[in-house]
Amino acid sequence: MTTLRKRLTEHRKSGVYRAVDPPPALDAAAHAAGLYCRHIDLSEAKTKAQLLKLLARELAFPDWFGRNWDALEESLTDLAWLDNDGVALVFDGFASYRRADPEGFSILIDIFKSAAEYWRTEGRPFWVFFAGKPATTLELPIFLA
Repeated sequence: MTTLRKRLTEHRKSGVYRAVDPPPALDAAAHAAGLYCRHIDLSEAKTKAQLLKLLARELAFPDWFGRNWDALEESLTDLAWLDNDGVALVFDGFASYRRADPEGFSILIDIFKSAAEYWRTEGRPFWVFFAGKPATTLELPIFLA
């Protein structure tokens, strides 16, 4: 776990990854690294509105979250409401949203990439992992622990 914890603190390498089989110790390593770690099942989200509502609830966004793409990006690049050294998000069940709204899914990926880039420049790790077999079809780098 020590190697994984150390890897998760490397803000320059953080970003958006596919992790078909996330390491079993990911949660523990993320917490040990001081990261806000959440596993989020997106299988119930079929629309943009459902997705944003789910993310707002699961990520405990502040009340000012406006439930649109701009507000999502703003919330992910203003983590003042979190008291952590960084973020590690693991998404399961995303295939149904990806099928229902491919354009929205692409926008979601771009927002995560933008947030990760922002936090890299701030020296803070921001990790997003798309997990499970459907992740094999994503054009994202593979996370190697």
